[in-house]
This record gives sequence, C-alpha cells and structure tokens, in this order.
Amino acid sequence: MKQRRPRVVAERKDAGKVAKRVWRGLIRFNLETAGPFRYSRTVLTARSETGAIVGGLVMQSWWKESFVELLWLAKHARRHGMGSELIAEAERRARRRGSKLMHLSTYSFQAPRFYEKHGFRCIGKVSGSPEGESRFYYVKRL
Repeated sequence: MKQRRPRVVAERKDAGKVAKRVWRGLIRFNLETAGPFRYSRTVLTARSETGAIVGGLVMQSWWKESFVELLWLAKHARRHGMGSELIAEAERRARRRGSKLMHLSTYSFQAPRFYEKHGFRCIGKVSGSPEGESRFYYVKRL
C-alpha cells in the first residue's frame, strides 16, 4: 500500500503543545548530529540606586556559541555606559563557558553602531520590515 504524502496543517487547537513536540523533534535530531548542547540562559540587569530594573541583556548559549537575544535600556539609562557594561559582561561569561563566537540581530532604528563599536561585524541585512527600516545580523569571534 502506497503511503500518502504528509500535509501541512496550521495548528489552532493546542498549538503550544504541538510546538513543544516539534521542538523535541529538532532537539533530538541536533543531539544525534552535533552532540550535547550545554544550553544555558544568562539574564543580566542594570538596576537603579533603588533596585529598579532600568535595562538588561538576555543571552542564550549552546555548543560553542552565544546568542544575544536582547539588550534594552530605559531612555534615561542610556548614554551612561550601561550598554557597554552589559555587553562586556555577556562577552566575559560567553568566553568563560567556552563560546567561540557571539551573534545577534538589531534593527536600523536600534543600535547597529553600538555593536560595531564593540567589535561585532555585520554579516547580513534584510530591508523593508518595518517599512523603511532594516534588520542587521552581527557576529563577533571570541
């Protein structure tokens, strides 16, 4: 009996549960192909004198790489070196865990020059989303 070709379905019911199943499939494949991830997540914050969070950085690491998921500072906390301190601490932690590179993306209206100042090299650009803007992809060898 001939097996039918799979079909594409947009999941509406239990989409979260289905997404976890798909993730498990990819993780299993990656482990079989490239070995243990050594996954970790690092969350760094910038805090005011009162302890309020005025910014932070979230980084995910696996194998020999670290990915800066996001870096944010409140408007009043910018231009005081906090972004530089956050990215430097993230880089120290990435090196300590054995990462050989860091990568991230940022939009043209966010901070491309900031990352270039810190040694990141642009490896790609996608334009038009949002309208009139671009998304840049950066990497830094550690």
